[in-house]
Amino acid sequence: MKRLKKFSVSVALTACIMAFGASSASAATGWADTPQTAAVMYSSVIQNPYYSSTMYLDSMSDNDYYVVDNTQGSSEITYTVIATPPANFDIVMGIIKMNANDEILSISMDNYNGKGYPEATSWNAKPGEKVYFRIMDNGINNYNEPYTIQFTKTN
Repeated sequence: MKRLKKFSVSVALTACIMAFGASSASAATGWADTPQTAAVMYSSVIQNPYYSSTMYLDSMSDNDYYVVDNTQGSSEITYTVIATPPANFDIVMGIIKMNANDEILSISMDNYNGKGYPEATSWNAKPGEKVYFRIMDNGINNYNEPYTIQFTKTN
């Protein structure tokens, strides 16, 4: 009886998260694994000021890409991106900024905070620019637990 009750609570909680929460998926090799298949956090065409997703890295070789796409924009946007790992996990957030000709302007890797602490950046994207965010694990067994990534447009 206790197992049935716990299972029912789990199902109800999952349904609530899916109905009201951010986008999510289970272990997702093949989902957003390249810049070409990146999940769009912001686009100058569809200007959502906020994006949040909870995902899993399902192996040490899994990477998830997200993009802030201002290629069609007419003004600079500023934003904050925060990637929060589960407790005792360490993730790396790679940031690749590209111009309108798909030339790399800069590459950086945020991996300063350690296990359980978020990696974050506040930056801008000028008209014609795209910024990719690559989330990957940093160490043995830093996968199969959910991380959350959040985008907030600040201007």
